[in-house]
Amino acid sequence: MPVSASKKNPAASAVKPLRPTKGIAPWLRHAARTALHFAADGAAVAVSYYIAYRLRFGWDWLLSVVPLTNEVPAWDHYQRMLSSLAPLWLAIFWYVSRLYTNPWMSLADRFIQIVKGCLLATGASMVLAYMYERLQYSRVTLLLVWPISIALVSMAQALVLWFDRWMSRHEAARPVLLVGGGLLAGEVTGRIASRHPGAGIYRMADLPTCAELETMLRERPVSELILLNSSLPHDRVLEAAEVCESLDVAFKMVPDLLEIRLGEIQMDASLGLPSYRVQHTSLTRSNFLAKRAFDVFFSSLVLACAALPWLAAAILIRLDSKGPVLYKQKRFGLKGRVFEAFKFRTMVVDAESRIQSVKDLNAHGGAFFKAKNDPRVTGVGRFLRRLSLDEFPQFINVLFGEMSVVGPRPLAVTTGEKEKLEADFGPTAKKRMNILPGITGLWQVSGRSDVDSAQRFALDMFYIEHWSLGLDLEIILKTVPAMVLGKGAY
Repeated sequence: MPVSASKKNPAASAVKPLRPTKGIAPWLRHAARTALHFAADGAAVAVSYYIAYRLRFGWDWLLSVVPLTNEVPAWDHYQRMLSSLAPLWLAIFWYVSRLYTNPWMSLADRFIQIVKGCLLATGASMVLAYMYERLQYSRVTLLLVWPISIALVSMAQALVLWFDRWMSRHEAARPVLLVGGGLLAGEVTGRIASRHPGAGIYRMADLPTCAELETMLRERPVSELILLNSSLPHDRVLEAAEVCESLDVAFKMVPDLLEIRLGEIQMDASLGLPSYRVQHTSLTRSNFLAKRAFDVFFSSLVLACAALPWLAAAILIRLDSKGPVLYKQKRFGLKGRVFEAFKFRTMVVDAESRIQSVKDLNAHGGAFFKAKNDPRVTGVGRFLRRLSLDEFPQFINVLFGEMSVVGPRPLAVTTGEKEKLEADFGPTAKKRMNILPGITGLWQVSGRSDVDSAQRFALDMFYIEHWSLGLDLEIILKTVPAMVLGKGAY
């Protein structure tokens, strides 16, 4: 039974044709990327110290603010220090920030790890300078290294990753056999294709018998077999693994539970045995505190910078229609607690009492109500909605701890969204309230109101199960162009 997509085997389909392996060996690509990271980051750290040295002892403004207490030391004095500090920086990048051992992290997560690594390395440098005070290193110089190193290390990382993407296009093809189907097969296929564009990917719906599998692997060898169906009898799985081992083919198995709860499965070693645990949200207590600290800082910054735009919006609302500037609506928050969400008023005063008259205009046909041509929206309100400026007062809710900057949108109490969501998606819908609702989220940067109800719910679940500060930062950065373009906003 050869590995090929033919009419005789309808259960199999070739995603990408297998071809002879030519080009850069995968191990060589990995080794080259790691070596380049070490070289580029080491150079970035050294240049950061040199720039900090020049700024400290050659910038007149800084000298006037923080005068020197001793003579200007020679650069050689700091250059000798780098022979000890540069390996320390690289060790922190390796072991703490995982910049070299996890090449597939998102750009936002990578930037956060760079900031963390540079902060820890700068702190370690300050401690060493304090311990060896007789060496008389300038504390200001060492402190200046932190922001400079963030910029230069980020540039060095981006340069190496750009070169790695070039290498990926010339990497020797590593054919992979996926056994199983469904959503998980598409997820795995996408990840392999993005990380190893030259890899041949072959898919089969079912695991063949041992004899058929051995014949298949001998006729068209593959580098690894990935089994996506863990519900098969254990003896069949073990026999297939033994066949792969005898032919030097890597064997991997992904539990099909991931298809339902992708991102919730965590390895657990507490029993002393290999086991999985279902983690219903990635927001542990420490993660929640980190997210909350970021929310307070970011909201305070936005509220301080948006005073004039808020005043202009308030004046326009009052001139356009009768009623208050701010609109308060009861919404479901964390664990189902009800709170009043603030918004700039974009509808006529009696809008809620007229909700039944516009139910048929729901553009989603699901739990989330949004009408494209809602007659209750005022002229100024339509403009504010298009740019999402109507939701800016919700930063007050963030400061109160009722909302977060990023998260699923809070469900309205009076529109029946919560009940419809639970009817459409069952008990899983309750997970949406295991996290603070947000001002912006994944669906807002993925099409806003053009995203249907099922897609919105799926995006909310993905966010809850894959939360990280890097993901929050990425969503915030994507929110700005989504607001400016106004696509899907009404």
